[in-house]
Amino acid sequence: MRVLQIADDGAIELRWMWLPTFIGQNHMVLKELGEAWKAQFPRGVENTEAALDAMHEFTIEWLCKKFALPGLKEYLKAIENVQEE
Repeated sequence: MRVLQIADDGAIELRWMWLPTFIGQNHMVLKELGEAWKAQFPRGVENTEAALDAMHEFTIEWLCKKFALPGLKEYLKAIENVQEE
């Protein structure tokens, strides 16, 4: 699983319920992340594994820079091991 997904309407959305509460419920951080996504991916992303992986990695790096907490990167990377049905 990635920390983001493509919604039914084609928009990219963060899987905020899988994130630590101080991130997932922080509307200002989510807004900043949305702006960072637009700056990094001005044309959006294609619905391909490679494009979604790149956005996933960017998101993890961005969150780790925003919140310099020991273990946060490992926590966010561990989400990759959750199997989707």
